[in-house]
Amino acid sequence: MRGISLALVALAAAWALAGRAGGVETSPQLSGRDIYARVLENRFDSYLQRARLTSGDRAGNAQATEFEMWFQSFRGPDDRPLDDVVLSKSLLLYTAPFDIRHSGYLVINNLDRVNDQFVYRSSNRLVRRVNLRGETIFGSDFSVEDILPRELEDAHYQRMPDIRYHARDCFVIRATPRPETRSQYSHFEITIDIARSIPLLTRYWDARGIEVKQLVSPLEHVKRIKHAWVPMTSTMTHLRLDSYTRLQVLEIQPDIRLSPTHFDPRRLAASH
Repeated sequence: MRGISLALVALAAAWALAGRAGGVETSPQLSGRDIYARVLENRFDSYLQRARLTSGDRAGNAQATEFEMWFQSFRGPDDRPLDDVVLSKSLLLYTAPFDIRHSGYLVINNLDRVNDQFVYRSSNRLVRRVNLRGETIFGSDFSVEDILPRELEDAHYQRMPDIRYHARDCFVIRATPRPETRSQYSHFEITIDIARSIPLLTRYWDARGIEVKQLVSPLEHVKRIKHAWVPMTSTMTHLRLDSYTRLQVLEIQPDIRLSPTHFDPRRLAASH
């Protein structure tokens, strides 16, 4: 089994989102792709995550949003895709506040082609195929791209110089999204705890090359669940808007059984 990461990585993806305990190899021969693969190696094959987003700004305004997210990987024991089409599927449904409850997103992450992306708005009860690039999670500093888990094939990776971050030895990699992902970012840099393969800091640059956001996952908020280390609290800061959103994982059910129909686009409307 593979542990969870946020891809709330990154939730993300990122969920996202976790590292495995055990021996540590810091060989300079490891590439950026090798290092990011270590983060993803521990992702659970499937899971249900319940989470709360609490947003605030300099004026003291606050807002809370809650959601449930289902994830299913379609990779074999050697971490290779099981077929030549789908890498993973993710379904996110809002549970609060009441006026957006049951609205949600479905993303089918495809190999070597544009992902299939769907949105359901409870206000009009329509499922639409869309491009979710830059779509904001309601009232927060997270986008859909920030929350849903990323795949290794989604980007090109460059290893940067290793650093010390909050008294931890860390890898640093730069990820440049592939064009077919239609990312809202030109690139992002991930600081990864070497001992546990956990992303502690992710910095995001927009298409103009301006750093726009930072995601911090404090090591003291990391919890061991089965064999995986899971960041239970992470904070996204929007540098231009001077606002922040705290992501709190309320519950994780790893390696759950999900039927193929669970990620049918019609399920978005059926949840209402």
